[in-house]
Amino acid sequence: MRPSFGPMLGTPFEYGVIALEEARLTWNKGAAPGILSRAARAFDDAARAGDVGGEVGAAVSRALAGDTEGATRRLYESIARHPNEAGPYVALGVVLLRESDPLAHAQRAAWALCAARDLAPQVGFIERELAVALCASGHFMSALQSARAALALDPEDLDARLWTALLRLYFGGDSSASTALVELAEEADNQLRAPIFWLGAAAGLYARSDFQEARIALRRSIAPMKVGYEPERPFVDAARRWMREVRGFGPGVAMAPDRWLRDVGGASSDYVRARSALTALRDACAKDPERAVAEGVSTLEVEAVISEMEARTRRGMLDWAARLLLRGFAEAFLPLRQYLEPPPYEGFAAMGLVLLDG
Repeated sequence: MRPSFGPMLGTPFEYGVIALEEARLTWNKGAAPGILSRAARAFDDAARAGDVGGEVGAAVSRALAGDTEGATRRLYESIARHPNEAGPYVALGVVLLRESDPLAHAQRAAWALCAARDLAPQVGFIERELAVALCASGHFMSALQSARAALALDPEDLDARLWTALLRLYFGGDSSASTALVELAEEADNQLRAPIFWLGAAAGLYARSDFQEARIALRRSIAPMKVGYEPERPFVDAARRWMREVRGFGPGVAMAPDRWLRDVGGASSDYVRARSALTALRDACAKDPERAVAEGVSTLEVEAVISEMEARTRRGMLDWAARLLLRGFAEAFLPLRQYLEPPPYEGFAAMGLVLLDG
């Protein structure tokens, strides 16, 4: 039986927004299915009246209830009907990142959020979620630009600060970002956020060689999960698997000096043998400069080749480490965040799922 929308309740769209907000405020490892069903039915009535907000709300309600496949189909249809509306694109990006395997859908999520940003520029939520999607798809420089754009719009955005710090640590090799990750987790606690930020703190602590504290931070990030409760096991396993990958790079960021020889493949690697040959050539040029001039070789040129080769190798390894660790973080963090925390209010606002005065 469909709800009756009398003058006290307003329009079907308004009723749907109220129900959706109720689901968000009562979120506890998911929303109550009954509330989301009410929201979906109300938004369906609004959509039949031609309201694009109703189409978006109906899809988002179903996605929050677990039907991400159906929600995605509805949003693609809505985009085809309303290509110049930002709401369906924002919702599509958010829904795709709520998939159980966000890495498999990150490219499409990034496309949708890029389109949303073009239609609705200067929206912090869109920039932040775009940074997440770009991280998950391996486009780290673009992700850093989006994260910084989100911070320019809201310097207190904890999520944008988290991804910025991770990008600085793993993509930029900035070890000072490790401290920011630990401080972020403490701030998140003060703001009564779910303890998921301690997963980032575990990375920061491990980069500072605080191994025992890193293990404690990892346990804190998964503390809300019940031991032996099978539906929650994948979240715990993903967090632990990612932490094992972090440990594989040893203390500090991936390019720590004491790991250099092993990181490039050992003493018999192509890099080490090429560098040894170039070093020997440089030394020979220094010992016999006249012959070097006659052969058309200079010490400075050889030094330049050595420096360029080392810089390219380090950059390539940083890129590889960033791809492994940042995408792995997204794979572990995003499902955990979607499970423990409701979609933020600013996300609903970016989709147009809010009540406006006047």
